[in-house]
Amino acid sequence: MHDQAVTIDAFLTAAAAKAPTPGGGAVAALAGALAASMGEMVLQYSVAKKDLAAHSAFNTEILAELTRARAVLLELMAEDQAVFAELTAAKKSGGDTAKFVEACIAVPQAIGATAMAILDLAVRVAATSNKYLASDLAVCGDLAMAAVRASVHNVRANLPEVDAARDAQLNNECEQLLKRGVASVQKLTAAITAAKGAA
Repeated sequence: MHDQAVTIDAFLTAAAAKAPTPGGGAVAALAGALAASMGEMVLQYSVAKKDLAAHSAFNTEILAELTRARAVLLELMAEDQAVFAELTAAKKSGGDTAKFVEACIAVPQAIGATAMAILDLAVRVAATSNKYLASDLAVCGDLAMAAVRASVHNVRANLPEVDAARDAQLNNECEQLLKRGVASVQKLTAAITAAKGAA
């Protein structure tokens, strides 16, 4: 299991290896965790800034939410590997795989939802955070969007295992998530531009 306890090099080497895990789901979770860390850094430089004192309580609240999101994504990074191993074992044993397929769908859904939350949090602090770290907040947003997109790919990878009704439902949910993500990235870009212009 490759989780937050391993070095960056060890994780990347494992991800590059001819092995099923860590795969796209774990990498998506890591991208989301990196997004959260960038947002956290921006707010660490914002909460005690004198000219942002009026926003200190709000920025502190969002900082805590980003820290929680990062922790959740690191847990999901490990969980993605675990559920895939369970599905593989179930297929090899010839047993019913339905619940394992659903688990392999639920984990990337959770990754996508958490990454979307990070993106929305970045939008919320664009006008209240340190303008000198606007590029880092933009990186936060872009990494979060990458995690959203990657999570959709990982959900859709499991669709051949479900029936037509479930396939349609999941595809619709994926499309809605992508639309939300694109809209939020556009909002973040506009908010960062406006905040820099007002500085």
